[in-house]
Amino acid sequence: MKLKERARKLREQADAATTEASARWDDFVQAKTALEALAGDEDVSGTAEFAAAQAAQETYNASADASRSAERAYRDVLELMGDDAPERPAARTAQPADAGSRVSMGDQLTGSEVYRDVAARIPETAGSKQAIGTTASIRVADREQARAIMRSPQASIFSTPADVVEPDARPGIRPLPLLPPLTVLDLITMATTDSTSVKWVREKAFTSAAAEVAETTAANAATNAKPESALELEPVTFDVTTLAHWMPAAKQALRDVAGVKSLIDAKLEWGLRRRLARQVIAGDGLGANLLGITNTAGIGHVDRSGVDAASMIEDIYDGVVTIGDGYGEAPNVCFVSRADYKLLRFARDTKYGMPDATGAAYAEIETGGFIFGSPRGVNPIDVEGCLVLPNFDLPAGMSIMGVWREFAVWMHEGISIALSDSHEDYFIKNLVAILAEFACAAGAMETVAFCEISAP
Repeated sequence: MKLKERARKLREQADAATTEASARWDDFVQAKTALEALAGDEDVSGTAEFAAAQAAQETYNASADASRSAERAYRDVLELMGDDAPERPAARTAQPADAGSRVSMGDQLTGSEVYRDVAARIPETAGSKQAIGTTASIRVADREQARAIMRSPQASIFSTPADVVEPDARPGIRPLPLLPPLTVLDLITMATTDSTSVKWVREKAFTSAAAEVAETTAANAATNAKPESALELEPVTFDVTTLAHWMPAAKQALRDVAGVKSLIDAKLEWGLRRRLARQVIAGDGLGANLLGITNTAGIGHVDRSGVDAASMIEDIYDGVVTIGDGYGEAPNVCFVSRADYKLLRFARDTKYGMPDATGAAYAEIETGGFIFGSPRGVNPIDVEGCLVLPNFDLPAGMSIMGVWREFAVWMHEGISIALSDSHEDYFIKNLVAILAEFACAAGAMETVAFCEISAP
């Protein structure tokens, strides 16, 4: 049998062994729960529940050993094959149409053999000094799933639960859907790469010399050449870097599966997503930082002309024209700071009234109407077809707009989580560090598709 076919067979056996071990773990948890439900302080070692729990534990241990052996055999073959190794089948991805079907990072972690093995070795007694060391990295999302996680921030939080009674919608009444606000990660291109860097050739400058050409005659044959346009290209390289963070947790808390799931999904996943969004906007490209769009050379620029809403609207219009002239397409979204968004949100119409007391000028009177609709409702802010949205990573006075598909993030690998009590004095303090990380590259593919608005 060829090594590649052997590797596939071993992978199938390892997956089957892992599934079997997971099922046996569930049996053990069920039997242990039944044992713990026995009331009183009497000796339970002679009960049927104790015997069932003991048998379930032995069965699980045997299944876990078989799973580890199958995994080791698979890895041994991979080492022999080197670069010719087959790709491991990706974990089942969520169906976008079903908001509740996406498996969370917390589900993936707590359902892994590594986590179950760690949790099983932590007794219920507080103050246990059972060491867990540093676990192997647990792949909780492959590259495709990582792209979905980055682009769909906590969709379940903003989705209507299945058991909620829908409103009685009469003809002509359309209730607004409860959706999360757009972020920059929803707009950019999410791709993948197998390399440690992404090389790109982009247009730096273009000068069109298109003109009419007269028919060549004997008199102008020597000079009647067709004009040549100039196109300047530049090679750029986007290096893959790792985004990671960790947080401490009580070792006993690892036994609380639901709590660990919430911790992973609400903190670790959100932190990775939040950092990536900030890097896309404001990364300075120094050290391990990604190069964000506001620090990318070659993007358009419009000077901020004032501090009021009217001047800001004009500046956004000028930015739309700048991108339209340079890229040939209008920008789809303009991100502004929270302070500037408030300025636009509460901007009101004005009109000129009667002459003032001196008769030399007209008094400016507010009509009371909001330019972009009442802040009490969901009224989008739109300038010349460009949607305006707030962004937490922009300072007051700065805005950035663009055709956002021209900025890309290339996922190098999926998201991994590891556990360790070997950090500093965590072992003697009964703490464990939970680390989440992934690697990616990012950069603007076409700089002329973006324009910033800031002070001169």
